[in-house]
Amino acid sequence: MKQDKVVRSSNWFRSALLPVGMISTRLERRLFAVLVCLAVPMLMLAVDNPDSTAVGTRTVEGLVRDIACPLQNKKSTAASYSKECITMCEKAGSPLGILTNDGSVYVPITESMPDTGQNALKPFVGEHVQATGKVFERNGAHAIEISDIHQLPENAAGK
Repeated sequence: MKQDKVVRSSNWFRSALLPVGMISTRLERRLFAVLVCLAVPMLMLAVDNPDSTAVGTRTVEGLVRDIACPLQNKKSTAASYSKECITMCEKAGSPLGILTNDGSVYVPITESMPDTGQNALKPFVGEHVQATGKVFERNGAHAIEISDIHQLPENAAGK
């Protein structure tokens, strides 16, 4: 008797969820089940953290330099700069960032507090780099949690 109830309950559940005649063959039912199984994890990944400003993993190319000069001086670009000036500013304690060819500045960050993202850029002061990591954007500001960074060859720096 219990088995009969389970079968009826199962049939009721199936008919309540799916319109009559929509899934007629066993193959179609299996395909539907596979699609549902794939959709659920994708939806869970899409939700992620609603409070996060992360926009995904990206690769950024640009000049490692102090962030004050390019913000205050329009003539200071990733192609027009003084390596000596950048080095003096870094030694004086100016925050570092990656200045891209389009003028965006990416500030290095880490998950640790206090933040130690500046340490990843110090070996590359005044050099063009390619950095990959999780990028965050908020109100026009850009930050990158660097997972990989390397210096670009001289001829690739001015692309």
